[in-house]
Amino acid sequence: MSQSQKRPEIAIAGAGIAGAYLYRLLHNQGQEVDLFDVERTSKCGLTPCAWGTSRGFCELVKAAGLDPNKYILRRVDHLIMDEVKIKADLMTIDKPRLIKDLLQGKSIKTSPLAVAHYHRVIDATGVTRAFLPPIDNDIILPCKQFRVKTTEELGNQVKLRGIGYSWCFPLAGLGYHLGCGSFLEDPREVLEQLEWLGIKSSRHPRHVVCECEGKVRLTSPHGSLPFVTNEAPDGIWGVGEAIGCVAPLAGDGIVPGMRSVQILMENWNDASGYAGAILEEFRWMKEEREVVDKLIKKVSLGIRDAWVLKKNSRRMGMKIGITEATRFMKRLK
Repeated sequence: MSQSQKRPEIAIAGAGIAGAYLYRLLHNQGQEVDLFDVERTSKCGLTPCAWGTSRGFCELVKAAGLDPNKYILRRVDHLIMDEVKIKADLMTIDKPRLIKDLLQGKSIKTSPLAVAHYHRVIDATGVTRAFLPPIDNDIILPCKQFRVKTTEELGNQVKLRGIGYSWCFPLAGLGYHLGCGSFLEDPREVLEQLEWLGIKSSRHPRHVVCECEGKVRLTSPHGSLPFVTNEAPDGIWGVGEAIGCVAPLAGDGIVPGMRSVQILMENWNDASGYAGAILEEFRWMKEEREVVDKLIKKVSLGIRDAWVLKKNSRRMGMKIGITEATRFMKRLK
C-alpha cells in the first residue's frame, strides 16, 4: 500500500446518529476516518428510527456546521400523557436526512472491522455494543415502531402501561410516528389495543409507510462501564447508546448521544477524563436507572422516585408537577 493509500488511523463502528455526528466533527477538523456499519433492511435505513427529541438539539447540530431548522418536522408545546396535558418543548426531526447530511456522502464499509488495522476504534454500535465488553445487568427494552399516514388528527401523546410506554408523535404533513416499548407485553399488540394503527377503523384508515423492531438500552452510563478498553493501540472508545447515553425513563437518546460525542472530542487523549466527564454529565440518568430497577423488581415506588421524574422531565422541556409524577409512577407499576 502506497503512502497516498495509507489507511486512516481512526475507524468508527456504527453510522447511526452518534457515529455520523462524530464522523462530521472529525471530518471538520481534517481527520481521515473509515466508517463501518451493517447493511440496514428497514425502509429509512435506521433501527430504531427515533423521530422525537428534545432541548439541546439545535445547538448540537449547529456545532457540526448544519442548520437545525432543516431537520425539524414539527415543534410541539404540549404532550398528552395518560390524558393529562403537560407543557413541553419537544420536536420531531427528520433523523435519516440529518444522518445523511452529517455523512456528506461518506462511503460506509460493510465488511468486518479489523481492529488491529487502526490506531483507534470508536464503538458507536448502539445497543449492540459490538467492540466493548458485555454489560452486567444490562437493561434492554424491546420496541416496535410504525410510521403512518392518516387523515385523522392523532395529536402528540404518550400512554404509560406496565413497565413501558407507547407514543404517538406528529411528523410532517399527515404523518405520525407510533411506537411501543414494553418488558411485559407484545408492543404491537399494545398499539393495536390502543387502536392507534387504525386496524378497526374504516372512517380514518391509516397507511403504514414502514415498520421495524428495535431495542433501547436503559442501563445508564453508570451501569455501562467501561467506556474505553485497550484492544486497539489507542483503545476502543464508546459513545452514545453503546455506553448507555439514553434516558432510562424517557428513552431519549438523540441529544445525549450527540453530547457524548462532544465530550469525547473534548477528552480525546484522556480516557479517565472522558469516563469521568460522561458520568458527571449524565449523573441524572443514574437516578432514573434506579427507578427502572425498582419497577423491574416490583419494589414499591415512593415520593423520591416521583421527584426524579419531575426533576428530570425539565431536561426535556416537560413541566410535570409532583402530583402528576406520582400518578404516572403508579401507572408504570
